[in-house]
Amino acid sequence: MQKTLRKPENWQDFESLCKKLWGEIWQIPNKIKKNGRLGQEQAGVDVYGIPKGEIKYWGIQAKGKDDYSNAKLSEKEILQEIEKAKKFQPELGVYIIASSSNKDAKIEEFVRLQDIKNQADGFFEILLYCWEDMVDLIEENRETLNWYLGNGSFREKYDVSVAFENGTTQTIIKPKFLKLITKYRYVNPDLEISRSISAISRQFQMMAPISTIYGSNEINKSWCTLEITVKNTGNVTLENWYLKLKINEAKKISDGFYVDFLMSETTRKMQYDNRTLWAYKDSNEFLYDPLDKEPLIQKSSRTFEIMFIPNFEQKYMRISWELLARDFDKSDKLEVELQPEYEEEIKYIEVNRDEHFKEDNVEIKELIITKDKKSINVINTPK
Repeated sequence: MQKTLRKPENWQDFESLCKKLWGEIWQIPNKIKKNGRLGQEQAGVDVYGIPKGEIKYWGIQAKGKDDYSNAKLSEKEILQEIEKAKKFQPELGVYIIASSSNKDAKIEEFVRLQDIKNQADGFFEILLYCWEDMVDLIEENRETLNWYLGNGSFREKYDVSVAFENGTTQTIIKPKFLKLITKYRYVNPDLEISRSISAISRQFQMMAPISTIYGSNEINKSWCTLEITVKNTGNVTLENWYLKLKINEAKKISDGFYVDFLMSETTRKMQYDNRTLWAYKDSNEFLYDPLDKEPLIQKSSRTFEIMFIPNFEQKYMRISWELLARDFDKSDKLEVELQPEYEEEIKYIEVNRDEHFKEDNVEIKELIITKDKKSINVINTPK
């Protein structure tokens, strides 16, 4: 086993580890005890017992430290715990300070000096065990080692979840489409010319030039947005990670990035370089790759949005995802139920001959409207 054995996540687990480890070392697995309960005065002792062959009680102060905030054992903290332990009854023979923080030569020297002083004053012996010391002890005590490695709280556990805004892997969205119904009707032949001219005029008005999507007078209401969150649900920090998503079916996809040609080339390049999400339209794939390259630490998450237009006839959508990290990878899928909503629009085509007359035609289209909320649809009138 390596000295990189993972530390317990919290002080409660660290305290349990101390009880298990020294219970085996002292050969009193059923006689070693935790001191009192949470909130009670413990006189500087978390775990106590009389080791086999000894007469006096030995006490352990379990100082679990948060490895991610770089919390360290301080001299002041040590002195405070020693003074508390002097009040423990019956008096202790040995006082062990067990810390999940890494070894520190300065602190170890301080404890040695306090040990000499404390014994000279007629009190207990003081011993310090930092995390590396405890790993050595765990390796040397088989029962504790097997318990430690078999306990899910202490093993290294890599895991992530990828979910929608509702916190689940399934969701329902309601894409908006246009249901265009084309109806044919007969007209008076005498009015055919005037109506044709009117129809052509309307057609040219609707075909006015349109610039880019973002700078035009159009709004495509068929675009759907999904918020996706990736969260580290394991107990190991994920480094050098990125997430790939693939939609099994879609008419269009987008990452929301667009080029504004009115911007300077420098500004456009800066926007491009600062992207974290890319859409690959040929393969219906997205890539989320955080620019900051910061690790995804335990319980932290990242959230982003993907945009797409589903196929008109589609009722379900599967999104496959794969997370790749330096020492870990995982894949799974998300499921989307599509419940389309339609805005109906009826277009009439006027004909005066039987050969031009047709049955009603229903066509599903993207719902594109102008900013004044007029739909954009062009119907050619047969001659």
